[in-house]
Amino acid sequence: MGEAATFTNRGIAYQTVGSGSRIVIALPGIGDTRSSYRRLAPLLAEASCTVHMMDLRGHGESKADFQTYTSEDIGDDVVAFLEEADLDDVTIIGNSVGAAAAVHASLQSARVDRIVSLSGFVSDPPRFAIMRPMLALAFARPWGRTMWRKYRKSLFATLPPDLDQNQIEIYDNLGETGRLRAMRQMMCASKVAIAGRLQEVTVPALIAMGAKDPDFPDPGIEAKRQADLLGGKNQLVMIEGAGHYPQIERPDETACAIVAFIQSTGLHGA
Repeated sequence: MGEAATFTNRGIAYQTVGSGSRIVIALPGIGDTRSSYRRLAPLLAEASCTVHMMDLRGHGESKADFQTYTSEDIGDDVVAFLEEADLDDVTIIGNSVGAAAAVHASLQSARVDRIVSLSGFVSDPPRFAIMRPMLALAFARPWGRTMWRKYRKSLFATLPPDLDQNQIEIYDNLGETGRLRAMRQMMCASKVAIAGRLQEVTVPALIAMGAKDPDFPDPGIEAKRQADLLGGKNQLVMIEGAGHYPQIERPDETACAIVAFIQSTGLHGA
């Protein structure tokens, strides 16, 4: 994953790429690490962005001894980092569960000026109450890591050349103390409170959805639903050929969409 991570005062690990004037926080999804942005962050850095790639609590090199692992917790970790680093006019990119965290952070801090839902979940999937106990069992020890490795690979519509090595890194990371527990708790945490506040979001949002994302019955319909529900001036783009991880599968197209969005919204999301 490159140079060693720095740690915030909450024990959240992050790695910075670039030194441009546009500040970006990049949040991965459940079961992933900041390496999820290994292909996208350098492209954003070339477009005058400073990208802080974060490990979610319990994941990567972040601490794994938290009591709770909700989307609100992740969003609060981001807000704490923005305060600690004194960052303003910030764009938060959230892949998968990171999108719900980005929504929460935008509601908590005026430092957030735009968000990107990158094949993101901003509400619970259908039949979540029924699925929750099954998720907890499917990803329990001793088989949980193997199950996640298989399921994660199925979410790619286009396989990147370094996927096998990355899968090994993710598998090994989940073997560290507390990390599989953190992933399960995050999977089973409801987003219902965040979903109930989507209309309160006033900052612009880009909904960038993998056109072949298997996590949604119809990715296009889900992208439009999010664009309609979020309360700001929103944009929508489908990333052709991508599944659940556009930042890995189609980094060039994803970077172009994000940079265009940041440029179009200008300073303070105007």
